[in-house]
Amino acid sequence: MKRILFTFSLVTLGLSACSKFSEGPNFSLQTKKARLCNDWKLADYVLNGNNIFDAAVSSKLSIDKDGTYSTSNFSNELGQIQGTYSHGTWKFGGDSTILYMYEDTTTINPVHEYTVKELRSKRMVLEEEVFQTGDVHRVTFIQQ
Repeated sequence: MKRILFTFSLVTLGLSACSKFSEGPNFSLQTKKARLCNDWKLADYVLNGNNIFDAAVSSKLSIDKDGTYSTSNFSNELGQIQGTYSHGTWKFGGDSTILYMYEDTTTINPVHEYTVKELRSKRMVLEEEVFQTGDVHRVTFIQQ
């Protein structure tokens, strides 16, 4: 009995110590793909440490299990709704801590290369450093 308890303790300790995401959960019953594939709403946007989130703009991201994604941004400008859309494909990189987003299937270079900081079923935090400018974009999404 002591051996079983000891083994269970080691497994529990090992699982709680393993986290691929610096701010994410240590353990989840859902796969990374299952947590990622969702309809998300932008909840916070930080650029170089400064919060620039604008609640007047509604930004949504839909990530599907078939490897596609779509984004939409809506705002009300002088009584008229203005919107932009984009779509493409996505894939995990390396050990699933990098999220690559491509504009279409013929592009070999990703449009965005996010580091996944936190990935929960109802919250996702992504960070991207733009190499040309050195800007660091940190976006927080909540489940829609």
